[in-house]
Amino acid sequence: MSASKSKQVLWMLAGYVILIGPCLRQDWVPATSTINPFGRAPRPITLWRSAWLNSIYGNREDGVSGAEALIWGSGAQEGKRVPYMPDANRPKWLPWWLYAALRAWLWSAWRNSANELSR
Repeated sequence: MSASKSKQVLWMLAGYVILIGPCLRQDWVPATSTINPFGRAPRPITLWRSAWLNSIYGNREDGVSGAEALIWGSGAQEGKRVPYMPDANRPKWLPWWLYAALRAWLWSAWRNSANELSR
């Protein structure tokens, strides 16, 4: 049963701050997806090292780091699932570890914030 909308909003806003540290520390571990829509097989993803973070900000389909996340493409990729912020799009001036942290924060705090509360 999903949490109330007000609880989801509260944790979404809190996540903007709470997830900064775990994202900078890249505090996730390898796992396997447990939600596999579109008939796809289970695949490697990441989960937060902390169980309480997973209970609110986890993502059992696409992971929490954003590195394994698939989104619906646009333009020439419309109708296809494409990687979210692939490493090839990293600006050369941005260190890889900071790009990975930024991708995780944008994925888990902004795009999929409080994901587990909606289930």
